[in-house]
Amino acid sequence: MTDQPRKISRRTLLAAAPAAGAVALTGVSTSAFAAAAVPERWDVETEVLVLGFGGAGAVAAVTAHDAGARVLVIEKQAAAGHTSNTQMSLGVFLSPDNVDDTIAYMDVASRVNVDMPGSKDLDDETIRVWAEESVRNRDWLTAMGASGFTLFANSGRDPDWPGNSAIKAYQLAKPDGTAGVGVDFFAFLEGLVTARGIGVLWGMAASRLIRGADGAILGALADGPGGRQIAIRASRAVVVTTGGFEFDEAAQRTYMAAYPMTYYGNPDNTGDGMRMCQEVGSDLWHMTVLGGGLKFKFDDFPTAFAPSFGTGSYMVVDKTGERYKSETLLGGYSGYWNVLVYDTEEYTWPRIPSWFVFDEKRRTAGRLVPTLFGAAGPIGMYEWSADNSAEIARGWILSSDTIEGLAAQMNVDPAALAAQAAQFNDAVAAGNDAAFGRPAGSMAALDAPPYYAVALWPGLNNTFGGPRRNARGQVLDVFGAPIRRLYSAGELGSIFVQYPQGGANVGECLAFGRVAGANAAAETPA
Repeated sequence: MTDQPRKISRRTLLAAAPAAGAVALTGVSTSAFAAAAVPERWDVETEVLVLGFGGAGAVAAVTAHDAGARVLVIEKQAAAGHTSNTQMSLGVFLSPDNVDDTIAYMDVASRVNVDMPGSKDLDDETIRVWAEESVRNRDWLTAMGASGFTLFANSGRDPDWPGNSAIKAYQLAKPDGTAGVGVDFFAFLEGLVTARGIGVLWGMAASRLIRGADGAILGALADGPGGRQIAIRASRAVVVTTGGFEFDEAAQRTYMAAYPMTYYGNPDNTGDGMRMCQEVGSDLWHMTVLGGGLKFKFDDFPTAFAPSFGTGSYMVVDKTGERYKSETLLGGYSGYWNVLVYDTEEYTWPRIPSWFVFDEKRRTAGRLVPTLFGAAGPIGMYEWSADNSAEIARGWILSSDTIEGLAAQMNVDPAALAAQAAQFNDAVAAGNDAAFGRPAGSMAALDAPPYYAVALWPGLNNTFGGPRRNARGQVLDVFGAPIRRLYSAGELGSIFVQYPQGGANVGECLAFGRVAGANAAAETPA
């Protein structure tokens, strides 16, 4: 007869003496997640340490300073090559009219499926704090010295959502009364940091968080020029505002709904903050949430470009040469969802890449990309030629004297593309795009050779996912408990599930930058 396993009661187990080397359970968290070792000597000491100098980092730093804390900011990029997403944006920020309508609106916008109230992925307290703080955005900027605003949007993204009419978006007004863009917005925030004498260490990439024996975050390690590593102590808290994982290839393959995705934001947003927070046990959320349309991306340039989906003689087709959506919808906040169609027989994405096909009339009508924002905007990463000729010479734009010849370069069936162009021209002649409903006034015939094409990829402004945070801006662990003395703000672990309206990300930088900065400064120095 075989021996039966001896049953051990819970009482017996709890009464047993701990084995050698075991960790005794106390009132202090005993998370198995580690961090960098506590150094014997700190190279730099401050009270609130802000990792990342974009919009959220600037606001968090200013708020913590004004609350009485000593603040230090470290930034991965050099000052001369700084390209934060705030700078590369249009400088639009949300500032709704009132709290109640904003709560009602976000109650819908926080759902994974807007038709299902039970799919809400944001707790009521965080929604309330977001509403209260976002309504304050304009007042805060005014108190900081902003002289005025221009209206960008007078409602949210969907008139059927409650509170939609209260959702407003603005830009800072420049001295001449015109709308400022991202570089202007960040210059204003940077001026607030400079005026307060808040230190900024440029060219210092945060790499590891340092955690004490009691589980609280004590500071961070940063890698500087020449491979030098420094340990920075933060006696009150660390605020992580390092941006998303737009240019982390491994994270893109892991979390995104299709492959490849591309982004027109800061090419140094490589998921550093996400990994640092994961190492100390943070939960992740909203990893697949995105907002944006199709983008141009070229192998020899570090970031993407947002196409100008305006009027003219152009159409967008998939890999078979067929149109699939009104072109005017492909550049919006949800445009990329139209690309996420998978062929289960061919095991491929038939709309990745898509193609922007146009003729000589469109080439000479103006740049294919906007110059108000992005890499070709005032940040000055690239000067796109006025007639697109330099980009043709560079090989970014394909060209041929015939539609069929262009199709061969695109690896698209020539007869199919020619037939689609003829159908498009018929719609222009009829003044009615019966197939896809593109406004007739936005269409012009594709009939002036040479013909051109540029590949389009599902592309976005930035990622939204990262460490889960609560209404206080605290980073939460995998069990929902705050990781002590660790905060976040901005697109790193953004609260958004559905993108409410243009300017939501920058509005969140303002709102949760203030929340995280204030609560970090309120921590008792360790």
